[in-house]
Amino acid sequence: MNQIPNLISILRTILAIALAIFVLKNPENKSFLMIAFWMTWLIITLDGLDGVVARYLKSESDFGAFFDIACDRITELIYISLFIVLKWIPFWILAVFLVRGILVDGIRGLALKEGKTAFGTKSMMQSSIGVFLTSSRFMRAFYGTVKASAFAFMFLFQANCREFLPAEMILIYLMTFICIIRGMPVLIEGRRFFR
Repeated sequence: MNQIPNLISILRTILAIALAIFVLKNPENKSFLMIAFWMTWLIITLDGLDGVVARYLKSESDFGAFFDIACDRITELIYISLFIVLKWIPFWILAVFLVRGILVDGIRGLALKEGKTAFGTKSMMQSSIGVFLTSSRFMRAFYGTVKASAFAFMFLFQANCREFLPAEMILIYLMTFICIIRGMPVLIEGRRFFR
């Protein structure tokens, strides 16, 4: 029972990989793109579900928190990479996510050595703004919703639902901005782990 949240994380990651392979085989098939639109909502919903299930089962753990973040990174990078391969978004967006992810997760790794976690009661964050931006349920849900919308509406737009123009790119840019804003407190407050 304690592994159910981790199994949900694995499932959503596998679904994201399968979705990318599925779309790459025929990126102009409107039916495939509509399936990808709905699958994206399922994948991102599973992202929120793993934490809810972990809390319900009282199976929250440092490993589970790490694993959830790792699966988040893999899933978002799969989507962004897919969109770049298909030339739907500019390369610099992938660069931002890679740099931010490597720096933030590297600092979180240093913090973990000192018994600090990304979220929860042992959070590495000390400032209230840092806690709000990086680990509050509101910000995590808001960011997840923006990501889900950005990824899903990209498929919808490519399926010739052009009435959303430029909603999908506005959402992609908003997602990228939030990614940067949520990473800044970790970089600022994480400096103490280098001393």
